[in-house]
Amino acid sequence: MPKILKFPQDFLWGVSTSAYQIEGGIENDWSEWENARIKNHESGIRENANFICGIACDSYNRYEEDLSLVKDLNCGAYRMGLEWSRLEPEPGNFNLEEVLHYRKVLQAAKAKNLKVVLTLWHWTNPLWFAAQGGWANPKAVKHFSRYVGLVARDLGEYVDYWVTINEPMVHVANGYLTAKFPPNKKNVFSAWRAGDNLIKAHGAGYKIIHEHFKEAKVGLTMLTNYFEPAHAVNPLEFAFAKLANYCWNDRFIKKLHGQYDFLGLDYYFHDRVIWRSPFKENLNRQVTDLGWEIYPQGIYRVLKNYAKFRKPLFIMENGLADAADKKRGKFIADHLKYAHQAISEGVDVRGYFYWSLLDNFEWAEGFAPKFGLYAVDRKTLARAPRPSAKLYAEICKNNQLKFQPL
Repeated sequence: MPKILKFPQDFLWGVSTSAYQIEGGIENDWSEWENARIKNHESGIRENANFICGIACDSYNRYEEDLSLVKDLNCGAYRMGLEWSRLEPEPGNFNLEEVLHYRKVLQAAKAKNLKVVLTLWHWTNPLWFAAQGGWANPKAVKHFSRYVGLVARDLGEYVDYWVTINEPMVHVANGYLTAKFPPNKKNVFSAWRAGDNLIKAHGAGYKIIHEHFKEAKVGLTMLTNYFEPAHAVNPLEFAFAKLANYCWNDRFIKKLHGQYDFLGLDYYFHDRVIWRSPFKENLNRQVTDLGWEIYPQGIYRVLKNYAKFRKPLFIMENGLADAADKKRGKFIADHLKYAHQAISEGVDVRGYFYWSLLDNFEWAEGFAPKFGLYAVDRKTLARAPRPSAKLYAEICKNNQLKFQPL
């Protein structure tokens, strides 16, 4: 007989997107970097169009259509982002037309009775901000605070949950240590300054938003990996796993000193830590189109880890690249089983957001990875539901997961 796992009343089902990845027509540090990659004939960049965000999914103009897709999934919430470079194209000069545009988007979401989870910063920066040194600049917090003040004042009435910053450790690591992302540096001191400024920026944003809305729900979202020793009896690997968990998952949160009303977790990665180089040895029995290991048990582990912070938790991103849509349905169900297990053990999980609503521009990987519940034709930009969209819509509608036990 099928087994049914019921989720708590008022559990928030949703989908996530980010402004740069879906809107199109944006000039910022990322668009500048993409053009530089093509110009420099970077290794692996074969088809230029696939690595230029450009029009993206044209969601800037098709937001009404996309919000209808969210409703078709029976979701009660939509996580969307704002593009800072649109709103503040020059330091201190705000673009009223863009403020009004985002107000229309937010009003449209509320008209569809969707709770809005609004991300203020999702890795991209205005060109002027990047030119001044980005997050390593001592004035970065001051600049970000000015932007947050604008959003809170002019758009805050439509927001249900605030995400100040998205996956700060990814920006620090890939922007300032590995040079995989803008600003393409390998400088430990810049990485430290950027991380410290992101901590301060969240704290400043938290205060500003609460000054405008006393009862606001303000948090952030972290990419939370599950680290475990490859060999449980190896004390060195055990120590390495503990250290990795602290540095990647916990340190940033602890530095915020409780200045958050909830925590968002983005779960994609499981890392079996070994004592020798390359310090990671996964079994990879199942992988995504990007070669990422599929390890549903890890979502239970990261939820249990963050339960120690004693705040409501939201799974703000969880998804996979799967162009054929052969694994997505099982992927969602398996991760939700483990999320439900954490809930049954008392972890305060309030919602689940699948990444992503649409096939979109996946940063350095370009348009090739297909994460969307809806496929997007790259020529016509027409949206089409994948079979997994129907499965997810059924889960959201019934607030429960039905599956056949093995």
